[in-house]
Amino acid sequence: MMSGMTPLTESEPRHAGHPAQRALVVRSVVGEAIGPFLGDIAQLRATVLREWPTLQDSDAASQARDLQVYLESWRSIAILVSDGDRLVGASIGLPLGDADEPLRRAFTAAGREVDRVFHFGGSMLLPAYRGRGLGHRFFDERESHARALGGFELTTFRTVERAADDPRRPPFGHSFKPFLLKRGYRRCGELAVATAWHEVHSGGGQTPQKLATRSRPLERSF
Repeated sequence: MMSGMTPLTESEPRHAGHPAQRALVVRSVVGEAIGPFLGDIAQLRATVLREWPTLQDSDAASQARDLQVYLESWRSIAILVSDGDRLVGASIGLPLGDADEPLRRAFTAAGREVDRVFHFGGSMLLPAYRGRGLGHRFFDERESHARALGGFELTTFRTVERAADDPRRPPFGHSFKPFLLKRGYRRCGELAVATAWHEVHSGGGQTPQKLATRSRPLERSF
C-alpha cells in the first residue's frame, strides 16, 4: 500500500470545484414573482451586456428600470439559473403587446399584429457556465410558456448587428447565427430597428446601433 500521500492527492478530482462540475438549479418565475430577483437579474444583465457583441456600458440601476415592465405583465417569464445562492444566468420574455412602445413600433409600422407576438427580452449567462445546453433550455422554456398562454403565432427577439471585420471582435469570438438558425429563427429585414447606447470604452456620448429582428412561427402543442 502506498504511504505518505499528501492531502492534495487524496482530495476531490482535479476540476471538482469548477463551475462546469457543479449542479445548477434552473427555475421559472412569472409576473410579479420576478420582483424578488429583479436586482440580481439587472446586475447580471449589466455585466453580460458589456461583452461582445452588445458592448453596452450600463449599470444595474438602469437595467432595473428597463425590467419594470416585466413585473407589470402577469404573462411575463424569467428563467433563472443559480449556482448555490448566486444567480449566474437568466432569460426573460413577455408578450409584445405588454412591452414598451419602442419595442412594438417596428411591428406596427410593418402592419404586424403585436398581440400575436411573444417577445424574448434576452438571455444572460456568465462565461464559466456556458456550453452546458442552457442556451437551448432558455429558448425551450420561453417558447413553452408562450405556447401555454395561447394566442401567439410568432416568437421574436432582437440582436445587435456587427460588421464581420469589426476590430473589437474578440480573437475567439463566435457567431450565434448557427445556433439561431438551428432553432429556426430567421432574420426579418423589414423589422430592423435603430437605437443608441453608450458603448464600453467609447469615451463619448451614445453610439448609434442597428438591431436585427429574428423570428419563427410558434407551432401549437398537441
